[in-house]
Amino acid sequence: MDVDDKQELFDGWAASYDGDVDGQTGFPFEGYDRVLARVIDLAGPRPGVTLLELGPGTGNLTAQLLARGADVWAVDFAAEMLARARAKAPAAHFAQAHLLAAYPADFRRPYDAIVATYVFHELPAADKLRLLRRLADDYLRPGGVIAIGDVGFADTAARDAVRAAAGDDWDDEFFWIMSEDGPALAAAGFAVEVEQLSVCGLALAIRPAT
Repeated sequence: MDVDDKQELFDGWAASYDGDVDGQTGFPFEGYDRVLARVIDLAGPRPGVTLLELGPGTGNLTAQLLARGADVWAVDFAAEMLARARAKAPAAHFAQAHLLAAYPADFRRPYDAIVATYVFHELPAADKLRLLRRLADDYLRPGGVIAIGDVGFADTAARDAVRAAAGDDWDDEFFWIMSEDGPALAAAGFAVEVEQLSVCGLALAIRPAT
């Protein structure tokens, strides 16, 4: 699926997204609230903290970060998702941009933390690493963290068990497989902490290795 098709897909999903994630007990959003809560804990939002959010969608995480006093800058490629996020979190700074493309000039600033939920599984492993390297080099303050909540698994056996249970609800994407992605992140110069929060939801704390 090319970028235009994917953007159209997410624009069409915007109206039903919140209902799809609310209280879900199966793949892919089981543990959604716990995943968001852990990303918030890792990012440490509070007054004086500036955060970059990738793929805010309808603004569920954005609103919670703002409620804790953080200054939030958020980029997403889907116009309809952004429209709903702006309504839900009007105090945030939003821009439409693909995550792998250049961000607007006013977004090019240092951030205390970078957050993303249910976004990175859209990217192949090489693009994940390329984006993480750019974020760490160009946007993250020294001592900051890239906090990611997403669909992911400890290994292929765990993924395959969820795939079998999901049946027709399964959708193949570039989900985190930590037995493979963990070593790749380490080789790329990152220190990684992983927490499996549900059968398919995990939280990652990624920092440049010192």
